[in-house]
Amino acid sequence: MSELRDYYGQSGAVSLSGDLSGSSNPVPDSLPSSGSALTFSDYRNANRILKKKGTTETKASGSSWSPAQSGCVQYNVYVVGGGGSGGGGSTDSGREKVSSGGGAGGTAFRKYSVQDHGITSASISVGTGGAGISYPASSGTRTSGRNGGTTTFNPNGTGTTISASGGLRGFGNSQGDPSTTATATTPVGENSSTATTTWGHCSASEGGTGSGGESNFTGGKSVGFLIGGDQSASSGGGSPNLGSGGHNGTTVSAAGYAKGDTTAAPTKPSEWGSDVSATFQGGAGVQHSSGAAGASDAGNDYGAGSGGSSSESGAGSTADASSGAIFVTYYEVNT
Repeated sequence: MSELRDYYGQSGAVSLSGDLSGSSNPVPDSLPSSGSALTFSDYRNANRILKKKGTTETKASGSSWSPAQSGCVQYNVYVVGGGGSGGGGSTDSGREKVSSGGGAGGTAFRKYSVQDHGITSASISVGTGGAGISYPASSGTRTSGRNGGTTTFNPNGTGTTISASGGLRGFGNSQGDPSTTATATTPVGENSSTATTTWGHCSASEGGTGSGGESNFTGGKSVGFLIGGDQSASSGGGSPNLGSGGHNGTTVSAAGYAKGDTTAAPTKPSEWGSDVSATFQGGAGVQHSSGAAGASDAGNDYGAGSGGSSSESGAGSTADASSGAIFVTYYEVNT
């Protein structure tokens, strides 16, 4: 009886026919009303009715977390990894030029019960966004972007640790192949300019993944290319998946200079309401078929990749991807 009393957030004396009845207390409406025939199994199989307390917290830095709200019975936690930055490069005249943006960070979600898991704090790490790169105007240069960092929420007590790896870096011209999956060591090194294939090819950049959560999601990727005929193209960074699907980076290909569209924003969890204003959108890629493309766009907070940059006989750069973050929504018993 004392366990049922604690589970439903009550205090003092309890009885099956009174204080824990669904007729007058913050317990599920599906329970029998006071005075009806009751059994312990009626309560074991029913969840408490909870309500959100305060606002959803965004934690974008630091190494530790403690609850921002007191008197809560449940924490709903999302972790998002950092985005990857786009790659870029410049070719000589008459060569195909391509680049891919960075992938979005992964996402993991888990509910933590204060009573069951005994959580009063957590050790955390927030994944950094991949740093943008630059390349010179000299012919035949290409540089891959940088990978995003992993975000982790490691609670004390008995709660399971959740983490989300960062999105992978984008690639410049002749790095990798669009038919293969990019990895952290493809083609060579974190900022490689080593060509692994022919002109007009570059690998896609994959999104990071969540682990340890009740739900784990893979971030949107950035598209790779396989083109010919002195064409030019670039792709934007991916947007993370927050439970309703991420978005892959948009592509742009045109004569002269052109910038792509910002990657679509993912749908945010409804429990956040208006508390989280970030758009989580991947940055646009840029390309120029006969000159300097310049800088691509950065990823918008949080977990979004930056776009790629493709030039012909011209310098350019890619912007930083956005860092990851931890989001905590607090719940109390609905009294």
